[in-house]
Amino acid sequence: RGTQSRPEGVNGRVVDVKNNPTNFVFNLQGNLGSSTLNEVKVGYNAPFAEIVGVAPTVNGIDLSSVAVNLSGSVANSGIAGQSASSGLTVPGGLVRANSAANGRRTAYDPFSIAFSDSLSTVKGSHLLKGGADVRLVRMAFDQQGGTTYTYPNVTAFLANQPSAIQYAGDLSSASVFNGGATGDRHTRQNYYTVFGQDEWRASSNLTLNYGLRYEYYTPMKEADNRIVKFNIMTGQIDPNTTDIVTSKRNSIQPRLSATWAPGKTVVKGGFGTFVGPGQGEDLIQPIESDRVGTTISSGAALAFPLNQDAAVANFTTNPNNRNFQPRAYAEEYNIPERVYQYTGSVQRDLGGSFSTTAAFVGAEGRNLFLRSVANNITQVVTNPNPASAALVVREFSIVTRDAAGKITGVQNPYAEVDYKTSGGHSTYKALMLSLNRRASKGISANLQYTLGKSRGTSGGSNEANTAANSARTLEQFEYENGYNNFDVRHTFNASIIVDLPYKGSGVAGAVLGNWQVGGILNSRSGLPLPVQIVRPDVLYQDSTSGLFYANPAVGRLAVLNTPRGGASRNVRRPDLVPGVDPYITNGGLLYLNPAAFSTPLPGTYGNLERNVLRGPGFVQTDLFFAKHVRASRRDIELRVEVFNLFDAVNYSNPGVTLNAAVPANPGAANTLQPGQAYTAAAAGPTFGRLTGTVGRTVGLGTPRQVQFALRFSF
Repeated sequence: RGTQSRPEGVNGRVVDVKNNPTNFVFNLQGNLGSSTLNEVKVGYNAPFAEIVGVAPTVNGIDLSSVAVNLSGSVANSGIAGQSASSGLTVPGGLVRANSAANGRRTAYDPFSIAFSDSLSTVKGSHLLKGGADVRLVRMAFDQQGGTTYTYPNVTAFLANQPSAIQYAGDLSSASVFNGGATGDRHTRQNYYTVFGQDEWRASSNLTLNYGLRYEYYTPMKEADNRIVKFNIMTGQIDPNTTDIVTSKRNSIQPRLSATWAPGKTVVKGGFGTFVGPGQGEDLIQPIESDRVGTTISSGAALAFPLNQDAAVANFTTNPNNRNFQPRAYAEEYNIPERVYQYTGSVQRDLGGSFSTTAAFVGAEGRNLFLRSVANNITQVVTNPNPASAALVVREFSIVTRDAAGKITGVQNPYAEVDYKTSGGHSTYKALMLSLNRRASKGISANLQYTLGKSRGTSGGSNEANTAANSARTLEQFEYENGYNNFDVRHTFNASIIVDLPYKGSGVAGAVLGNWQVGGILNSRSGLPLPVQIVRPDVLYQDSTSGLFYANPAVGRLAVLNTPRGGASRNVRRPDLVPGVDPYITNGGLLYLNPAAFSTPLPGTYGNLERNVLRGPGFVQTDLFFAKHVRASRRDIELRVEVFNLFDAVNYSNPGVTLNAAVPANPGAANTLQPGQAYTAAAAGPTFGRLTGTVGRTVGLGTPRQVQFALRFSF
């Protein structure tokens, strides 16, 4: 059990975190005859967690339930090594506890009860084992929202002229969609598992393991069917008795491995199929959607403070134009995710306490979690008042037409909707080499090298990014086929421990004897850089010059800039300019070259492959000295550890988001037309710049640190 209160930034916000895990296990073993063992287990796990955002009260206003987003930057005057400006802090107490929304408080109170029984028996050269497991998973939770005010600049903030206000209600408040139901939500899901396996000693140097495992995960449900399941094909909310997700019953998982040890060589190989229910947060989103969520972008209500009662009333009574954003699933979304793993290795004893291993490891992920947006833009129409924003028509918009059939008005019951589906794929392959020296004559050492590659359209539940092209079909998701976020090409580690040989007696022996010295080298190549670009959904083309602008005006026609939209997720990729090196090798803290990128032409997606670029590598050397003083059964260890011995600077990835560069109007500074290569000024002060290190407090990534320790064992 523990609590934590941590400041966030310089805005005065504090995040209070409470974790109260409770665990219980009962284990009963019994012999059924001379060669059979039965084991029964009952387990209980309840990891309660709560996150609360607390902000100061300013002029009598409690900021804990609000957040204020300010666009723009401030100058960094005379700060060596920094860019000329930096972003503004975000006042307010709303915190990001999950991917659904920011809020002032989120509490999860889950528990699971597991019942398992297994039977093992020896039959000649076979060790047979079989069993079953039932797990009941339950959770009560609440999410309490708040109000986010967005201002385009400091001047608008001082004048109380926000560009948008986003209000998220409390999940436990009266439901607009489920008869006014209130209180915590309660989820239910069950896991069922059966398995059988055999370990067969086929000969003195050959062992085979083979078996089958079957798992089934029931679809997650809310105990009282308090869900909002938006149908991305019909634009309607499905009945609350509809299954949240489809769970397949075909999860048969074969496993096979073999070990052959002829002399000083050991050969191993194996294959297995593994499944999983996916991330819990991804399965509760139709439950999270059962609350008021609205965005105000015009009208008298667009000011601080928001009248929350009026906002809720407008959301309730104006369903045709409330721009509701539930979280949704495609009809074809199903679990479980599936991974096929395979490996082969050869280990050889080289003599002299040395051994070496060469291994190949692979994994093929299938039916993986995917993410995109629905209620896509189907048409943009120049406003009858050409100085006003275009009329944006989505799949489920309600349009008004004049007598000639021209669109004159648009209402949106739903905004752009974040949705999930399955069908993603990934591939991981790695060659692993190692050289090991067992402890002998006071020296032990280990060298390891891995050459790996991971690609696919998804890395699974925890790694899935929103598709940059607002994909709606598996074919369109292939645009995301690139390197996964955790892909690291080269990894090298080395370690050594040496017992210093001095064995003198007397005072010299007491001081200089029984010392150990050791070192560790950790290194890897760079992590992927997900370079992105800010692009509005709509641009305005001048009918005379053909140039594009971000703002409407007389003589400009609205055009759809990003097919199908996607601005709510803002994960678009730029074009890569042919023949221009994207890296700056002699630019000091400048790492990426803005001139290697350009804004895609309207109606197209960027040609930059996902995660194809790499950030800086990592190298760190650690050293330790240790002395043992032994007396009777007691042991005193004096230890000195030096992390990052050579004080190497290991930078974290640079800024990777290019500013929106299309000008609002003619003559705007630091702007570009689509297709033109970026300049440093247009890209923004943080793009491509190394601004921080890996930043661990202790251990890997820290600046050089010396740590002293004394341990007394008895």
